[in-house]
Amino acid sequence: MKLSDIKGERCLDVIAEIINPIANIAQDEETLAVFRKEKLRDGETIMQFGARRAKTAIPVLLKRHKKDLIAIMAAIEGVSPEEYAESLNLAKLMKDTSDLMSDEAFASLFTSAQTENTSGSAQANLQATP
Repeated sequence: MKLSDIKGERCLDVIAEIINPIANIAQDEETLAVFRKEKLRDGETIMQFGARRAKTAIPVLLKRHKKDLIAIMAAIEGVSPEEYAESLNLAKLMKDTSDLMSDEAFASLFTSAQTENTSGSAQANLQATP
């Protein structure tokens, strides 16, 4: 299931559950590389592009943010992190990770977090005018 498939009030619950794990991942510059929009290099096929990005960013994401990913995927699936982890196998991990990485709604959470990080703090931007 993708984040973009969630409808109705459940959206609010899922967002509330995934905010912290997403913030943890969004603060990791090396992991954020997988969510940045990037153009194909000269002569590169879409398959080569995907493989290049996957082999650099996804291992970092999986190694550094296991608990965060489990929390995110469990919330999207509507189960507890413990239930999700117990049901996890290689095939499920590949499918769920692929769904997550190709979900534009999920990726937009990271690009918006990245934009906010580069535009300065909210407090600095909210100075009173005389």
